[in-house]
Parts: sequence; structure tokens; C-alpha cells
Amino acid sequence: MTESLKNQHAVAAEMDDIGRLIKLAGAREAIEDERFDRVRLNVHRHWQEVINSPGVKSRPWRLKAVALVASLAVIVGTIFMLSKVSIVPQVQPLANVQRVLGEVRVAGEPAIADSLIPADSPIITGTEGRVALRLSGGQLLRIDSASQVRLHSPGEISLDKGAIYIDTTFATVHDPIRVTTSLGTARDIGTRFQVRLTGMAMVVGVRDGLVEVSQAGQPVVPVDKGRSVELDANGGVVTKSLDTNDPEWDWIDKVVPPFDIQGATLEQYLSWYAHERTLKLVWADGVSEKNAQKTVLAGSIEGSSLDEGLDVVQQIAPFEYRVTQDQFRVIVK
Repeated sequence: MTESLKNQHAVAAEMDDIGRLIKLAGAREAIEDERFDRVRLNVHRHWQEVINSPGVKSRPWRLKAVALVASLAVIVGTIFMLSKVSIVPQVQPLANVQRVLGEVRVAGEPAIADSLIPADSPIITGTEGRVALRLSGGQLLRIDSASQVRLHSPGEISLDKGAIYIDTTFATVHDPIRVTTSLGTARDIGTRFQVRLTGMAMVVGVRDGLVEVSQAGQPVVPVDKGRSVELDANGGVVTKSLDTNDPEWDWIDKVVPPFDIQGATLEQYLSWYAHERTLKLVWADGVSEKNAQKTVLAGSIEGSSLDEGLDVVQQIAPFEYRVTQDQFRVIVK
């Protein structure tokens, strides 16, 4: 066999090695043309520099072939790394943190305002900790102290301990939310409700709308506005009227998501306040409503409780109000 033929076989064998390397890399997602061309141009430029360098230019062509093989290997390796980077799945957050009180941890790390919560991250509140979240579908979720919660998907929440409060009034999607506990499941039908695990019972109270509560092997129990139901581990069911003045509901007002009054109208703020208090906003007359619509607020009530914020807004834009039963009656002069 001539020397030339031997060289050709040697190069062919080396090219076969490159082929095997490509097969080992396997099929990958396509890389953008611009990125591929940029990598190929850089490697080709480097190869030309090697071939035309004084130490290589005068050497046998076999050395040049080896340089070509090495350059191809670099291309294959680079493409493989780029393709692996391009197929890394993007984690979609299920909620963002709106307000934090006390100790709250998400996946073991301290929760901070505006941080994002990915799926299945354990959310644990301390004995004095509470947190308010906005879910990806626009629903509002508040978690009481000494609670353990996980968000599995936009419509799936598990409560292992403590209590949560859900408000779906301003949701951008209208799919139901299902809350699963060790004692049963609560499924909302457009509402505001609380789910609490206490001892060996699951208690569901509904402020607005309707919630369906169920246990394995038991019929579904509908819970209407102003009612609550208690399910025990033995399948016992007790329903009664909801008492929103019960101390077990007080925590909800303490972790209200912030309302930015800067640039908002007085009407917008009062509507929000009435909603949080589960009251119907009623204007004393048409003049009051028009004045509230024209009055633009400035400043901040961040960090204030509901009533503290109301006092601040009253100083900024004076108005009078009276609460009677389920109404929030307002006069704006």
C-alpha cells in the first residue's frame, strides 16, 4: 500500500471517529442559524490560523488533516453543549409574594416581597409568620401562621397544616381551585373562603360564593355564602352559620396585600376596602360617588393594617362613613 493510500485510510478512520462522536451526541433541538454560523466561523478561523502558521505550513498534509479533525471535534462538542443549554426547561412560577409578616420560608429560604414561587415548593410559616401571595391566575392566597402549604399547579393546593384563605374575585382565569388536605378536599366555585386544619377536623368557611367539600367515599357537601362546615376523620359533618367575627378570621386582615394609593381614585380605594371587609359599598348620594371618582390620592399606606390605612386615606381625602350590618355607607362632600 502506498504512503498516500495509507494516509487516506488514516484520515478516513479519524473521520469515522468523528462520526461516532456525532452519533454519541445524539439528536438535539435545532440551534438558531445565527449561533451555529458564529461558532462555525470562529472554529474555521482558528483552523486556518493553525494550518497557515509557520510551524505547520511546511509539514506534511497529514498534520493538516489532524488539525481539521480536531477542529471538527471542537465544532461537535460546542454544538452539543449549546444544544444541551437550549433544552433546559424553563421553570414557570405559580405565585409571587405580595406581603410577608414574621418568619416565612419557601423551599427553606426566607420569603421576600416580589419573589416568585415555583411549583411544589414547600411554604412554611412560623408561629408569628404570615404571607400573602398572588397566584398565576390572579387569585389571592393568604397563609396563616404555623402552616405548611404547597402549590402543585395553578389550580391545585395542598394544605398539610394550619390555614389558608383564598379570594378568586379578581382572577384572570376562571378555573376552580382545589385545596387538598389529609381529611378532605375543598373545591371553589368562584368565591372567598378559608380552609383550616384543627386537631382532627377540617373546617371550611365561605364568605362569598360556593365551595364543594368532599371526603373519600362520602357525598359532596355544598357550602354557601355565610356558612361553614366541619369534617372529622370519621366522616362526621357539621354545618352552621359563619361568624366572621370569630377570632379565627382575624388573621386574614393582618396580612392584606398592599394597595397602592398613589394615583388611585378615592372610589377605587373605598371599593377595595369594602371588599376586604366583606361589605357592600353604598354611596350616601350621587354627589358623593362623583366626588370620590374625581378625587385622586397620593402617598402610601404600605405596611398599614386595613383600619390604619383607612385613617390615613381619610386625612388625605376627607370623607365620612358608617358601617351597618353588611353595608359600608360613605359620604364625600
